Amino acid sequence: MPFAELSGLGAAICWTLSSLLAPRIIGRFGTIRFNTFRITIAGVILVAICLASNRFDALLWQHSSAIILSGIVGIFLGDTFLFSAVHRLGPRRAGVLFTMNAPMSILLGWLFLNEQLSLLQLFACSLVLSGVIIAILFGKQDNPHHWEQTKGRLSVGIMLALGGALGQAVGALLSKPALLAGVDAIAVATLRVATASVALLVAYVLFYLPAIKRRKETTPRPAFWQIPLIDYLGLALMATLGMVIGMSLLVWGIGNAHIGIVTTLSAVVPVLVLPALWLTTGQRPALGAWLGATLLVIGAALIIWH
Repeated sequence: MPFAELSGLGAAICWTLSSLLAPRIIGRFGTIRFNTFRITIAGVILVAICLASNRFDALLWQHSSAIILSGIVGIFLGDTFLFSAVHRLGPRRAGVLFTMNAPMSILLGWLFLNEQLSLLQLFACSLVLSGVIIAILFGKQDNPHHWEQTKGRLSVGIMLALGGALGQAVGALLSKPALLAGVDAIAVATLRVATASVALLVAYVLFYLPAIKRRKETTPRPAFWQIPLIDYLGLALMATLGMVIGMSLLVWGIGNAHIGIVTTLSAVVPVLVLPALWLTTGQRPALGAWLGATLLVIGAALIIWH
């Protein structure tokens, strides 16, 4: 089903577009506040959509335990680990490590869902992953931007990025049985995001706020009323693009196509982000970035047209 598999690429495009807004907004809100309120806004929007279209039914609640666990592992933990890795390693290096969610998803789908891939599909997936890795590892310029600098221990950043990748892969696996049973994809995405938003809000109130009060900051984050309205609108746009549209596309694709193929196509975000980094930092990607992008396009085309 090529159209369903294409949803992974659609999700990647949504996540890339939302990343264009991220640096300035994260600077205003701070990483923890940004992630908490971004996902909370997305959860409110998705719940409103489901209530308006009457998508919550008995079948959803029959699979609610697995879906809730999927939201905790895939979004609450996965997103938190990923953003922590981005802070430590920068978006480029964290991105290449996060693409490991694709082979992890293929392995988990084979182990637990008995999903099989043909040799051509495996070759295409390997092209996509190779393209992403080449584009990120060899896309570095001689005079790197400050985003390329490691903050803290490198090993911790690597583990956080791989933890985020594993969280997304496991979260996708946990939601697959509900989708195969016929649960509405948007309802599944809504319950996942809503669960993650509740978990993030609880963690924010119980852990983040007390930590801020104990820590003396020389440059504290501005209060909510001091943040311009344009930044709140930008945050809402990011939530809509990345979580409402992007996550719904990913969940729908997982339910209607091979989980490994969908997640492989969704892993092209680091390559799509390269032009965004060019615009943001003013540094043109190196030759390796374009070589990786070429391999990625060929692999994606093989997956879609197979």
